[in-house]
Amino acid sequence: MMNKKDTLKIVLSLVNKYASEKKGSLFIITKNDLSKSYDLLYPDLFSDKNINIKDKETQIVIDALADLDGAFVISETGKVITYGAKLKKTKVFLGHGTRHSAALGITQIKEVMSVLSSEEDGMVRIFKNNRIIAEINPKTGENQKFIEKLASLFSKAEIQVATSGGVASLLMGLNPLLAGAIFTGSWIVTKFGLASVSEFTKTGKIIVKKQAPEKEIKSNKAKKK
Repeated sequence: MMNKKDTLKIVLSLVNKYASEKKGSLFIITKNDLSKSYDLLYPDLFSDKNINIKDKETQIVIDALADLDGAFVISETGKVITYGAKLKKTKVFLGHGTRHSAALGITQIKEVMSVLSSEEDGMVRIFKNNRIIAEINPKTGENQKFIEKLASLFSKAEIQVATSGGVASLLMGLNPLLAGAIFTGSWIVTKFGLASVSEFTKTGKIIVKKQAPEKEIKSNKAKKK
């Protein structure tokens, strides 16, 4: 049976692909029944069927439906519960549209995580506990080992979120190293400095560096623009 880490890994891979195409999408991963938290915009094709996101055939169908209005709702075990879900809980996410507001708002419910691709700026964003916990450039997300480490990190029950200076960050238990936005290139921006993406990909640990090479920082800023 699929677990939360496996499900999140597949969702991140799919959403990263859509982001690279500037294609909007929204996936809700939940442990509990959310049926009272959304209305359906389209006929229900999935709820009475045992359809799992791990299956390649299912992923082909998801590719065709992903940019429709509403969200996919996926169980932690990978079951596709529904698509085209109009979420009732929303919270304004400044600078972005209704998809981001829905992604943020639904995570006011415990045991819910949302992952979206933005058609506005082509970024992947992950929300949990009523906060944004990561922002990923799809070029970085093309590294499958990186995606696997992220899935492992974000599926841990003990992860909490914190914000500092308006920048989203991860709090891993008692570990004081807070991960913020993850950009194209070799560095993860954290509250306490820059961490190496390559080290994170190898070890799953965020090791903060005092300073990245000046040329590389300038290059990454230019890419972001």
